[in-house]
Amino acid sequence: LNIWEADYDQLLQTVLDEDSALYAKHPRYVIIYQSSKKLINTFYKKDNQQKRSFAADQIGFLQMITSKISEHIDTNIIIINYPEIYDGIFGNFSNKTESSFLYQVRKLNCLLMDFAISKKNINICDLSAIQNFTGSNTMVSEKLYVNTDNVLDLEILPVLAQSIADIILAYSGRFKKCIIADLDNTLWGGIIGDDGLEGIQIGELGIGKAFSHFQKWIIQLKERGIILAVCSKNTDHIAKEPFEKHPDMELKLDDIAVFVANWNNKADNIRYIQSVLNIGFDSMVFLDDNPAEREIVRREIPDITVPELPEDPSEYVSFLSQQGLFETTSFTEEDTKRNKQYREEADRTVFQQAFTDEAAFLESLDM
Repeated sequence: LNIWEADYDQLLQTVLDEDSALYAKHPRYVIIYQSSKKLINTFYKKDNQQKRSFAADQIGFLQMITSKISEHIDTNIIIINYPEIYDGIFGNFSNKTESSFLYQVRKLNCLLMDFAISKKNINICDLSAIQNFTGSNTMVSEKLYVNTDNVLDLEILPVLAQSIADIILAYSGRFKKCIIADLDNTLWGGIIGDDGLEGIQIGELGIGKAFSHFQKWIIQLKERGIILAVCSKNTDHIAKEPFEKHPDMELKLDDIAVFVANWNNKADNIRYIQSVLNIGFDSMVFLDDNPAEREIVRREIPDITVPELPEDPSEYVSFLSQQGLFETTSFTEEDTKRNKQYREEADRTVFQQAFTDEAAFLESLDM
């Protein structure tokens, strides 16, 4: 990355100056960060009436500066949102008090989302979500802030940088399109070939609840356009039994674009899945509970992403949701149909392999 940074605390001046280096450099991405720590100091200087309109006024400011930037350069703008600061002034009554900072910062984040929806070239980096899984004490070092004016703890900076980089990669067309999942002890507890349909763990009891929650999460990814595939060391008809017969199974065979269950090595099976889907390995994520299988796939297919899943399946969703794997910069109705389209294409590819006569294959499609 070639990075240019504006002078300290000079956001407005930089944007309004038509001769500034910001415009001379024609950046592909502009990142805007106004910290909650700085905003609260501004907020405290307002009277009660001004405090009640603080969020709306701040959005007006963002609308003005993003409009100015877009007038001068064709660029994508990434706005970092606003982590909450609980100042305790009103206690829990902050939630019913328009003139509290907590009320206004929450409102500001909602208004920011509405504003970003209306602008194709504006995206939000969710620092507030990062705060949710790192904690406020980890997010900000008060001592560092007092002594150096740094509003973020140094350990958070790589996390924020990764989040921004994920958005830039998604803008560039480099994002994950497919999940390839193992079955035994990944989508359900136990081994279907040994434990049978009655013995696998899934549903609302015990550890089965963790696997059901994981499946529901995967279905949500499918509905936003992520392709689902299965790669399992199993006998095919036994591997499909839970999808077809288990009453607590959330995922169904219709949700899976490519289903591969055999006793071949998983790296070769993943290569087969890739050939059927015709997408890059770098757009695939492979999920497997077995560390040895994960390592083999990493070694054999370096471009594929293989997360180091936690040993406890109840942590699968929280772990994966924090990895920034499924970043995107758009979502349309067409995305919701993608898994079905790929499944139909995969069926055609498999069907075609049964024919040596291309004319006979085309005739069989009954077009």
